[in-house]
Amino acid sequence: MPSYSHRLDRFLSKTTGIKRSDMRSALAQGRVRVDGLIASDVTQRIGQFTRVEFDGQILQARQPLYLMMNKPAGVVSATRDSRHTTVIDLVQREDRGELHIAGRLDFNSTGLLLLSNDGQWSRGLSQPERAIPKVYSVTLSQPLDARYIKAFAEGMYFAYEGITTRPARLVPVSDYSAEVTLVEGR
Repeated sequence: MPSYSHRLDRFLSKTTGIKRSDMRSALAQGRVRVDGLIASDVTQRIGQFTRVEFDGQILQARQPLYLMMNKPAGVVSATRDSRHTTVIDLVQREDRGELHIAGRLDFNSTGLLLLSNDGQWSRGLSQPERAIPKVYSVTLSQPLDARYIKAFAEGMYFAYEGITTRPARLVPVSDYSAEVTLVEGR
């Protein structure tokens, strides 16, 4: 669900059907509460999680939701997919349709995924320019080689996509496992 901000008078008019020009009067009469306080400014900005009441009736009272999930292998990091089970399919909540994923893990990868109905928060974690490090524990089928460490540090070119990744950190834990720190989703 997208993050949004509206002027209070526009929100109230749309929600109640009362003309925007009549909202100043309603506010002056103390009929509107925003986050429990009597509202007085029709130009006040309200967001998707702002509680709004009109004449004691709750018009909006959404709460932000932040979930952690251990994504199993064979599940897609997507909200919808016609061929595979998605992480949203695994969530046992009535409001799961409002959730989206902050980041992703590949189809066969397992690990922590963050889900939320707060788009601003999710984008803040996922935007590449923020360069928030993500740490992965990886298990390899072949022993680690010093060339891998250098390749991660320099960034890797993927001809199929025509991209070079940002430099990443690969720290060997054993011959067949390592800790990888990335700042982008590639």
